[in-house]
Amino acid sequence: MGKEEMVLFLSEKNRLQTFKKWIFSEEHSCNAAKMAEAGFIHIGSSKEPDLVKCFFCNKQLDGWEQDDNPWEEHVSHSSKCKFAMMRTPEGEMTLNQYLDLADSFGEKIITDIFDKKLETLDEIFKLAESKNSKH
Repeated sequence: MGKEEMVLFLSEKNRLQTFKKWIFSEEHSCNAAKMAEAGFIHIGSSKEPDLVKCFFCNKQLDGWEQDDNPWEEHVSHSSKCKFAMMRTPEGEMTLNQYLDLADSFGEKIITDIFDKKLETLDEIFKLAESKNSKH
């Protein structure tokens, strides 16, 4: 997921828009609104109709049951996700919580960019080494 998408999905409303084909109705605990509230976006397909991903930590989960609690499942499968650990819907966040999340989000974007640059440098060094070893 690109940084533009990540920023877009900071909004619970935007995450909810991805659940148009969600498998459980509003009367179930594992409904679209609760999934979006817990930080998930729906990325499912016909083969995996219940596949979701956290916009923050990128953890993917499937195998959902209608009575699952999205927050509990998120925390149990991704205990280091700062968004999940807050266990706070967007509408109930304090200013400090939101600022902490935004700060962590900024750090994550910078780290992701830095990691990609390092991967590119590693590839360049490996290519240079292979060319030098042939001589």
